[in-house]
Amino acid sequence: MTIRQLELFVAVAETASFSKGAEQMALTQSTVSQHIAALEKEMKARLLDRTSRGIFLTAGGEVFLQYARRVLSECQLLQQAMSAFHGLENASLTLGASNIPANYLVPRLLPLLNEQYPGIKINMQSGDSRDVLKLVTEGKVELAITGGRTDDENLEYTPIVKDRLVLICSAESPCAQRSSISRNELLKQPLIFREDGSGTYQALVAALNKALIDPMALNIVARLGSNEAVRQAVLSGFGCAFVSDMSISSHLKNGEIKKLAVEGLSIERQLWQVRLKERSASPAAQAFSELLLAQKAFA
Repeated sequence: MTIRQLELFVAVAETASFSKGAEQMALTQSTVSQHIAALEKEMKARLLDRTSRGIFLTAGGEVFLQYARRVLSECQLLQQAMSAFHGLENASLTLGASNIPANYLVPRLLPLLNEQYPGIKINMQSGDSRDVLKLVTEGKVELAITGGRTDDENLEYTPIVKDRLVLICSAESPCAQRSSISRNELLKQPLIFREDGSGTYQALVAALNKALIDPMALNIVARLGSNEAVRQAVLSGFGCAFVSDMSISSHLKNGEIKKLAVEGLSIERQLWQVRLKERSASPAAQAFSELLLAQKAFA
């Protein structure tokens, strides 16, 4: 059994496909199949069921996948720890980020990271806050940046910068001729929301409740899975939406959208750096964390 074989198995298991796993690992499908067959022979157990409907993990495969991920995670930590002896000349960091930080905060940090630590390579996984926090808990990412949080006592949250949520509408909307609307007018507007697991949604609902505005009384016409999808729906004239202020600068400059103040409603949310308490930070994670916490220009 080799580390490469473990990587191949995890790729096939996570994509549920030999072809996709092979593509991800830049190998031919036949080569990957041979490695998996060799693993099964060595383990004396079938790890994957090949069916007409796709690839499925066997009971033994589920166990193997669990431990394969642990071994690969430890190997990555070993490589990162050893790279500390070489001044971080060849280190990598698996970073998780919810949608807003992934699209608008991390990209701004990359030039600074490259300037100070040119040897660190970032591998980023993104999703809504709930999904990203799950990746941290499972050990699939070492460090994460999210706009939402949970009560999981195994996670350590460090505040970084704050983000504001603002109400936007299309420049073609009747509302675009105004700078603000009343609370009662808000109840009548067709609104596009993010999904329940997003930090944007959590912050919005908390602010509405604090302002004594019942979220259930709003005219929610759609729930979409990304900030970009929400903005595109607004641009099409489908409705209004609360979005991150840092995500709309280009659209504001182009005059495609307008911001609307809502009487008695102000929404500010904290962005967090998140890590698993029991996990020792790699040199790459320490370097990125120090760089992240030093930045104040995103607020």
